[in-house]
Amino acid sequence: MHEFLTFAVIGFLAQLVDGALGMGFGVISSSVLLAQGIPPALVSASVNAAKLPTGLTSAISHYVHKNLDWEIVRNVAIFGAIGGVIGSLLLTSLKGHMLSVLINIYLAGIGLLILYRAILGIAPKLFAPSKTKFIGFAGGLIEGIGGSWGPIVTSSLVGAVNEPRFAIGSSNFCEVIVSAAVFVAFLITFSFGHWGEGMDWTSMVSSVAGLAVGGLPAAFFGGWLSKHAPKRPLTIALGLLTIGIAAYRAFFT
Repeated sequence: MHEFLTFAVIGFLAQLVDGALGMGFGVISSSVLLAQGIPPALVSASVNAAKLPTGLTSAISHYVHKNLDWEIVRNVAIFGAIGGVIGSLLLTSLKGHMLSVLINIYLAGIGLLILYRAILGIAPKLFAPSKTKFIGFAGGLIEGIGGSWGPIVTSSLVGAVNEPRFAIGSSNFCEVIVSAAVFVAFLITFSFGHWGEGMDWTSMVSSVAGLAVGGLPAAFFGGWLSKHAPKRPLTIALGLLTIGIAAYRAFFT
């Protein structure tokens, strides 16, 4: 019960950040689980399992508050799911130091550009809207190999659309679809022994349940927060969080 309650608190705080800013749940949850010495593959599967109920609730919240751009959702969801399955099945060998460095450099760069855009009050197009398919595929690929969807996809979509709420809402809506695809892929590979020996998923039930139950109430407020938060402070918060995640990954993972 103590473990369940601990992860419920973590899930609530992580989902509150994720629902409002489009990133944070995966990074925070994965960091806590990895710190306990749990194998990365099991961490990725567990976090994606917890994302299913919380992500669905968050997606509904963003839908109700009209934070979605359906063209972005269609492109990002389809190509994100494809990338996620490929990442979970074929590309686990890419989880090395060089890949981590490249991701950190990307996150730091995109975070600084978002801050530049917010502070000066300008809206440069960092990515053309036509690139959303690539953004979705790249985010899914990173998610599938044990990374995190939000920092890659949400920050990139902020560079492709003018309204941060549409980037956040569309990213969160797509994430639940990608998480479902990745989780199913992990289940299939687990059944064929792809994870190797000593991967006891039953030991994660309490942690996953805590993350999911704690995240559900916070997920209801995500769409409202994104819709009503002032544009410039929201964009600044996105930039700072992206840079913070890059710094955390560089020094503590």
